[in-house]
Amino acid sequence: MSAPAAVYRPRHPQDSDYYRCVEDYFETFIGIYDEHFSRQYGFWRPYIAQVIYRYLDCGNLRNGFARVKCKGCGHEYLLAFSCERRHFCPSCHQKRVVEFGEWLCMDVLKKITHRHFVFSIPKIRRLRSPASNTR
Repeated sequence: MSAPAAVYRPRHPQDSDYYRCVEDYFETFIGIYDEHFSRQYGFWRPYIAQVIYRYLDCGNLRNGFARVKCKGCGHEYLLAFSCERRHFCPSCHQKRVVEFGEWLCMDVLKKITHRHFVFSIPKIRRLRSPASNTR
């Protein structure tokens, strides 16, 4: 007999402080970007707005979903579409990190013990450039 399936619990990104901060202040940020940030960080790239708006739509059933149904027991639930944006959306990024780790373990790394060594040079033995000698 198989173990019972875990109950799907949809995440609620709208409840996080990160989401609310982006939602509340992104329009203001766009408005002041040229005046305050363009000199230091360069011109505004429209792609950034696309990433942000897709993040705000991520995990929201109103923006699309798939109906997932178990063929065995008939249980079904709705799975909201994700933005699939790494490095900005915490949920989508975490999914990619887990998938990458699984790929490494299964396909890349051999089934042997791995060790991580860090070799360093004592500070007194390190060569210093003339520019770094200013104290």
